[in-house]
Amino acid sequence: MAQDVTDYYKKPYDGGTFPAKGRYDYGKMARDITVGCATDYERLRAIYQWICANIDYDTSYKIRTADECLRQRKGVCQAYCDLFVLLAQSLGIRVEVVDGKAKDQSGYVNPAGHGWLFGYTRPDHGILMDPTWGAGSVEGSRFVRDTNCWTWFNPSPEWMAMSHFPLKADYQLLDKRLTEKEFLALSPAKFVWADYGLDARRIFNLARNMQLAMPKFYNEGEGRVSLLEVPLAPSLRVGLDYTFRIKMADDRSFGIINNGIFCQKEEWRDEGNGIYSIDFMPRETEALSFCIRDDANSSWSTIVRYDIEPPTALDWAALERRHPAYLPEMQAVGHMNAGEWTQAGVNEHQLLQAVRNEHITELPVLYDGKGQLLRIVSVPMKGHLQVGTEYSFSFIPQGGLHWLLSNGTDTYSDWKVQDKNLHVITVTPRQTGKLILFVQLAQGEGYWPCLEYDVE
Repeated sequence: MAQDVTDYYKKPYDGGTFPAKGRYDYGKMARDITVGCATDYERLRAIYQWICANIDYDTSYKIRTADECLRQRKGVCQAYCDLFVLLAQSLGIRVEVVDGKAKDQSGYVNPAGHGWLFGYTRPDHGILMDPTWGAGSVEGSRFVRDTNCWTWFNPSPEWMAMSHFPLKADYQLLDKRLTEKEFLALSPAKFVWADYGLDARRIFNLARNMQLAMPKFYNEGEGRVSLLEVPLAPSLRVGLDYTFRIKMADDRSFGIINNGIFCQKEEWRDEGNGIYSIDFMPRETEALSFCIRDDANSSWSTIVRYDIEPPTALDWAALERRHPAYLPEMQAVGHMNAGEWTQAGVNEHQLLQAVRNEHITELPVLYDGKGQLLRIVSVPMKGHLQVGTEYSFSFIPQGGLHWLLSNGTDTYSDWKVQDKNLHVITVTPRQTGKLILFVQLAQGEGYWPCLEYDVE
């Protein structure tokens, strides 16, 4: 048996099977379906896949036998199960029909009951399967085949227990069995949770303890991403770190969006084998989403979305310790481009200190992409300067060839270059309008604005 297969211990049940009889040659059909299979697990998987791909659900609810199901290529859950059993048993594989109740995603429990399967992969060990649900669903009076049948092939016992309650408790395969009352009280499971590979044991235990509250998941990422670890809560808090760990099926762009903050793929830890992780702190009070990109048409799809709880004083204090530029008082400051200032060597705590100490309501304009060209030691942090007042500028160039300050028709370029290439200049604006720090990026080119002030 393949080493990566998980199966579960259960003794055979004497009344759970029946002889493989029918008008069709189920043995020949089963051998054709399972050509190339080396283990009973692989044979069960092949039969399951064939049934899910070829049998429709009978929306008239009349077809209940394997023979009729095979002839018309449709049936109810009893027909799905009987057909599966006949095919498997013709190959010498024991499969037991499980009778019980099932709860759909809305929480509805059909009083008519439901049937699914337990198939043995080796002595006293096997797997759960529900080929009826794997095949698809009924929308109104129409059967819709599912593009992904594997949610209901060998699901974990915890995942199965959230939606399937067997009349015989042995089929729960749980260490601590559910009562019917507990099952009916469980929050309904969303199938997309399993499709994204969420931690079934954790979700089941939360549901069992009446503590399950989940974020909003969307179907657009099925088959593209597995969510190995994400916060299992409908809302997050500003100022706290949350771990996201994902596995991508292919090389596409992805990221976390928190209003104006976009933490994209390049900022995540690459663990190899398509696995990426990040510890992300929400900094804005708008919703937070994990999204992936369809690189073919450049569109973005939300995979999971969280609300942000109204921040408390403790939340703001936690945010101030890590990302003070996103405090409300800082967001109210004009031209607060924290990323550019950080690239220019002024960290968020320095910005906060300057804003508070100098009562700043507007910073100078630090042009996008220009913060990386200099490391600021000291510049005026107020965006508005006064004619006739002396101001000092000092920085270490990180790029560009020549630098100059311009105030109307006046230009200043007599820099004093000190140790470690520190450029220092003192200017007194004489004209109202603008005082701009320009940089020449390449020989023979013009000058580009880098830092801009209003002069009054």
